[in-house]
Amino acid sequence: MSECGGRGGGGGNNSEDAEDEGGGPKGSGSLSPAGAAASLEGRIRRGLRGASLMARQRPELLCGAVALGCALLFALKFTCSRAKDVIIPAKPPVSFFSSRSPVLDLFQGQLDYADHVRQDSEVVVLFFYAPWCGQSIAARAEIEQAASRLSDQVLFVAINCWWNQGKCRKQKHFFYFPVIHLYHRSFGPIEYKGPMSAVYIEKFVRRAMKPLLYIPSQSALLDFLSSYEPGVLGYFEFSGSPQPPGYLTFFTSALHSLKKGLPQGSHELHS
Repeated sequence: MSECGGRGGGGGNNSEDAEDEGGGPKGSGSLSPAGAAASLEGRIRRGLRGASLMARQRPELLCGAVALGCALLFALKFTCSRAKDVIIPAKPPVSFFSSRSPVLDLFQGQLDYADHVRQDSEVVVLFFYAPWCGQSIAARAEIEQAASRLSDQVLFVAINCWWNQGKCRKQKHFFYFPVIHLYHRSFGPIEYKGPMSAVYIEKFVRRAMKPLLYIPSQSALLDFLSSYEPGVLGYFEFSGSPQPPGYLTFFTSALHSLKKGLPQGSHELHS
């Protein structure tokens, strides 16, 4: 016997009920689609008659039911609106470098403090990282190794630029991590675009520390001309002034060559 058939008629139903329920002959075992629709209509009609009778006899019950329904709807709406406002704050960041590291770790993204300490150092390397980034994690040991070799001459500062409450995240908009910027006094930033290897990072920093090479003799000049192409030579008279005219421009141009990733080819000749 199928479970999805219409409701069967019993021998005790009267003819009016049989017509309301199924619209077929009394005692029929199944209902036609038209009979099922008529049955549903009949139930709705009886339910409305019952509600109308209750409203006439006990109007306070109907009003109470309506009030209870409105209260439930309001409570549901308030709960849903409050649920949308629930925000779980991110966990506060932790140190990316150890306390014994030669790298100053600003793990809360204190970009303003990085700018402050940068004013007191001649050469500063800023290492912008995201603590979840695999590339940043891999470069951490390389930065520490380079910093340990140059710590007496260069300040290495690491900045968490992913912490959403830090100034670095709010002011910088990097498309990748890690990012290395070098500042030479007031000049910079010079972005390092080489391999994340301590050897290459150290070489880059040393070039920025001394962007000009001194050529003391004619043989050194010949070596320069044979080794660097293109190369730029400058001749300055230092006997009368520690900073002769044009020297600062020449020095800045050498730093610009690092910024553009050009090979080191700026040398100075002393008289």
